[in-house]
Amino acid sequence: MSETNNWCSKVLVAYDGSAPSARALELARKIGAQNEQVEFVFVHVVRLYGTGTGTETVIFDEAVKVLDELSALADEVPNTACARLLRGTSPADLIVKCARDEGCDLIVMGSRGQGGVKGFLGSVSYAVVQSSPIAVLIAKDAPRTA
Repeated sequence: MSETNNWCSKVLVAYDGSAPSARALELARKIGAQNEQVEFVFVHVVRLYGTGTGTETVIFDEAVKVLDELSALADEVPNTACARLLRGTSPADLIVKCARDEGCDLIVMGSRGQGGVKGFLGSVSYAVVQSSPIAVLIAKDAPRTA
């Protein structure tokens, strides 16, 4: 890090369309607003199942829509940013590897993804926390008010 007051310089933000991952994007934007020198890598993971049933095309088409959304966000933020589509069988491994390859010093992601059970840390976010050599910021859903 070039300045001593920077607590992070490059942030990977994982997004899957869930409410917690939308919150992760919101937190990342706040980090970026504090320092325009912070760089972002916005990622969406496509989990490959190898079913051979043709569902891969539907999953990939949806993933491209999410990638387009992230690319638009990368263009919108004042920070240097890019969007990546990661493909493989282990989302957690892909996220950690991308963060390492990109030289990130922080991962921001939702507490649970599309299939997560409310109130529990999702399997992907848990695996990233366990295996990541860098800091991981977990974004939770906004608390509900009565």
